[in-house]
Amino acid sequence: MAQTAFVTGSTGFLGRHLCQQLAAAGWQVTAMCRSLPENAVDGVNYVTADLLDAHSLKAALPDQIDVLFHTAADTNTWRKNNPRQTRTNLQGTENLMAAAEQRQAKRWVHVSSITTYGVDHHGLMQLTEQTPQEGLSSRVNYVKTKSQAEEMIREKASKLNALIVNPTHIIGPDDQHNWIRLFKMMIKDELPTVPVGAGSFVDVRDVARGCIQAAEHGRTGDNYILGGHNLDFAGFIDQVADSFALQVTRRHKPMPLIRLAAKVQSTLGYLTGKEPDLTPESLQIISHQYSTSSQKAKDELGYQITPLADTLRDIRQNLKERGILS
Repeated sequence: MAQTAFVTGSTGFLGRHLCQQLAAAGWQVTAMCRSLPENAVDGVNYVTADLLDAHSLKAALPDQIDVLFHTAADTNTWRKNNPRQTRTNLQGTENLMAAAEQRQAKRWVHVSSITTYGVDHHGLMQLTEQTPQEGLSSRVNYVKTKSQAEEMIREKASKLNALIVNPTHIIGPDDQHNWIRLFKMMIKDELPTVPVGAGSFVDVRDVARGCIQAAEHGRTGDNYILGGHNLDFAGFIDQVADSFALQVTRRHKPMPLIRLAAKVQSTLGYLTGKEPDLTPESLQIISHQYSTSSQKAKDELGYQITPLADTLRDIRQNLKERGILS
């Protein structure tokens, strides 16, 4: 008998890839979204519901599903939208937990973020699952609410049979809103500056596969870092430029000037009502310097990391198919 899955955030970058992999593996997938997608994944049953509407969640969630994959989150990095983000990431998770208990879901895979380990340090941090998490004290609301959500999951881990995965910087084909913004700036040679941060860049398909592996092999209550290739932003930009055959001007603006620009853009956003491209919060995240080890996920889940060259090749092909890259 086929395993059953319920996926929140199913039309997002990770959620869509997760639905594709589950369906391809023969799972019966119920995919939650706020509105039905134009490009549905074959073999997936889409249902509409809202994390902030507890009644709609209970109506959408089938009885006794094998695994609930909670990928949905508000990833806002603009202070003006913090109240909405807090409701979604905390009240929404609480509502979903209540529905999962009522419907007797058998397993919960909670998709969190590497940022829950903290983004306020100076210098390079080397992160493993044993690193103390400091995101609860972060000034960045996204980091704080994702950390609070993890605490909520841990408190009910035994009852929910829950575990947590912490992806790093997710890249890959079919990206609509995330790192594609950087790629577009590079393609137009309009990159304003090379960010000073460093991180781990992971293929979205590896993360999706890691979520499924976590459901099958992960230990209840544990965290698993799903990382990729550790690079500073200068190195990552060089790799992308080489793969995409781009000539990119490497501009280097002083950090005080970038911080000022972030504050100005954020302030102007309040006046125009348009969310700025750069805010003090988003700058805090992209300026953070860290590297990760996914050895625990490799040992316990069978997690594997795709070569960066292969990921960038597939991104390049996808951008060409979409007419973004010539």
